[in-house]
Parts: sequence; structure tokens; C-alpha cells
Amino acid sequence: MRLRGTFVVAALAATQLYGAFGQQAVSTSSTRPSSGINLAFDAQSGQMSASGYTVRSAAAPASGATTTTGTVNLVITINLVSKPAFSPQIPCAAIVIGGAFDLSTPIIDGGIDTVSNNAVVDLKAKTATCMLSIPYEWTLPPDASASEALFLGFAAASVEHDADHHRDVTRRSTIQVAGPLPLPPSGTTTTLAFATSL
Repeated sequence: MRLRGTFVVAALAATQLYGAFGQQAVSTSSTRPSSGINLAFDAQSGQMSASGYTVRSAAAPASGATTTTGTVNLVITINLVSKPAFSPQIPCAAIVIGGAFDLSTPIIDGGIDTVSNNAVVDLKAKTATCMLSIPYEWTLPPDASASEALFLGFAAASVEHDADHHRDVTRRSTIQVAGPLPLPPSGTTTTLAFATSL
């Protein structure tokens, strides 16, 4: 079965990133990133992707570099406020962007990890529950100008089969952003709950 539709949202503008990390007193000509982070959700594949920032391609320096590991568990309650189909599919996905963000360049030392699933739909309660788990392992070199943080994005879509045209149709979709959050201590599991509507 094919799910159609790609949904792109400019999730984090450059000014939002600057406001998130630029809490110290700085001039207006200081270290604003050259671009923001854009998130995309493809309901056909159930995957999220990010653009606007890149993961540093050079090898991390051996001296002083640390490895941070962890898992982010997400529980997303989706309120079905639109009239759902008799048997809707609710694909859902999440992306974790984390590590050391250098505000002078659109580069992060860390990683971008994604996961997808199908939400469990309860038509009687008019809700769907999406459970996602994202393990990560990132090498973080020392960088005095960088801020360690975690950004989360999650998405969901309401998809139903159009029997007349023999195809799946995405009726509603949403992309949400959370963060910046403090980068959790290495080796820990972070569980977060969110609610959204379709």
C-alpha cells in the first residue's frame, strides 16, 4: 500500500535558534547561524528528514573527544478531531537532532537520528497513540563556542484509502518541534510525552 504526500515545514528559523542559544549578552552582528533547520515528513515512507544544518564530515579530533549515548522514548497522543475514516492509518515519525551546535556555522558535532511507526488507533476514544524509541551514539569534540542541546521533531498524518481512485490519500498532517532541551547525561534514557491533533 502506498502513502502519498510530502509535507515540508520550516520548523526552526534562524532567529529561533539564535534566541534558544543566544542567552548571553551579544551584539546584533554576532553568531547567528546562516540558516535554520527545516523538517520534512514523507507520509509515503513514514520518514522525517532535516536540512539546513549538516553533521560535521571531518573526523573528530581524538584529543578530548567524548562519546555520548542515550535513548529518547516518545509517547505521542494524537487527538482525532477531524472526521476520521472508518479505518484510518496514522503513520508517525520523529527526529532527534543533538550534540554541539556552533552558532557561527550551520554545522553540528553530533547526529541526526530518525524513527517511524504506525500509531495505534482507537476510533471509539477518537485518539491514536504513537510510541517511538530513538537510540543514539554521537562523538562530541571539545568546542568552547558550541552549545550542547537536543532538538526533537515529530510528525503524524491521517491517511485513508480512496477506493474510487485506488490510492491512499493523506487527509491531515502535522509537524511539531520541541527544544532546545539540555543534552541528557550519557547512557541515560529520556522519556517524553506530547499531544497533538489531526
